[in-house]
Amino acid sequence: MSMERQFKSAKVQLTLVGDKHPKGIKRLFNNVSQDASGEQLAIVGSAIESLTGEKCTATNLITTDQFITAE
Repeated sequence: MSMERQFKSAKVQLTLVGDKHPKGIKRLFNNVSQDASGEQLAIVGSAIESLTGEKCTATNLITTDQFITAE
C-alpha cells in the first residue's frame, strides 16, 4: 500500500499595515490556483493596497494537500 499526494486547495494571506491597523491585520483570500506565480501574488497585493490604502508587508501562500491510499 502507498499514499499518493494530491493538491486540494490554496489560499493567499496578506498582512496589511496602516493607520487603522498599526500592528498589522491578516486578510485571507481563498480559491487561489496551485500554479500562482510570485508575480501574480504581487499584483494581488498591489491591488489590495490600492483598495485599502494600507501597505502589504507579507504575503503567504497556504496550500493543502490530501493523501489518497493507492494499492
